[in-house]
Amino acid sequence: MNMLLYESGHPDEYDMRELLKTEERYAEVRSFGLNGLSVQVQHYRFLGGSSRDWLAEREHIALIEAYNEMTPGELFPERDDVEHLECFVFQIDE
Repeated sequence: MNMLLYESGHPDEYDMRELLKTEERYAEVRSFGLNGLSVQVQHYRFLGGSSRDWLAEREHIALIEAYNEMTPGELFPERDDVEHLECFVFQIDE
């Protein structure tokens, strides 16, 4: 099973472990169990914005979701004004 989730900022592995265990928006992920879960985190920078407050980040996430729904042939991270910063993968073993 693959699940795509968006998180604002640039969380590291520790941040993602804590978010997956405690945040309500990740309850669906927890319902499947976290043990053995492989997590891939990709960091992107949207070059069109500069504000870093939560509301602006939330709006960027809404923009990504809407764009992906409207353009099935091109995903938001593939746009010219989106920079891929890094990717890391970790496994949760509890």
